[in-house]
Amino acid sequence: MKFSAAIVLSLFLAVPAAAEWPPSTDARALEAFAAPVPEASAAFSPREGRNYSGAEELLIKEFRIDSIGMDISEAEVMRQSRFYVNTFCFEHALRLALTDLLENYSSPTSPLARALGELGAQQTPTKTELKKARQKVLAALDTPQAFIAIVAPRAQNQPAGGETLEENWIFFVRLEGKPYWVIVNRAGAGPSYTYGLD
Repeated sequence: MKFSAAIVLSLFLAVPAAAEWPPSTDARALEAFAAPVPEASAAFSPREGRNYSGAEELLIKEFRIDSIGMDISEAEVMRQSRFYVNTFCFEHALRLALTDLLENYSSPTSPLARALGELGAQQTPTKTELKKARQKVLAALDTPQAFIAIVAPRAQNQPAGGETLEENWIFFVRLEGKPYWVIVNRAGAGPSYTYGLD
């Protein structure tokens, strides 16, 4: 008993006086501390080989798009391929998404509908108007300012319409500074569709 009391007493005496302890932390002290902000994920073009190779190859070879910024990681593609029930592979979903982006003008907020509107096309555009509008959208996609990403859980680019990843492959596209989402049902249970914000 005497021995353990001596140990406790020596530990007590070894503790510095309260005056030597650092000051307490308050709101001003926390505000003064600048934590480093994580960098946004860098976007790389398809030719840089920094994204999922299947997506890069599809963009370059099938759609002749090689300047767009991308955030389609192999890890996320593999995760969604394994975790969710898919009728078809990611590459086919991306193909459907890009085709819809370039051909579907049913939503007035889609890039193609907006391009047709800028051309002054009526509700049913002529073949010439449709061709010009597609060329405009394709040209806008093939620039470093354009961006495409696969939407992942808890990412900031969740679809404005509330579609779920459990049921859909979801692609976020930024085109001429405007955000768009392309929705491809994983089971092929309906047509793909594209929309943006009003």
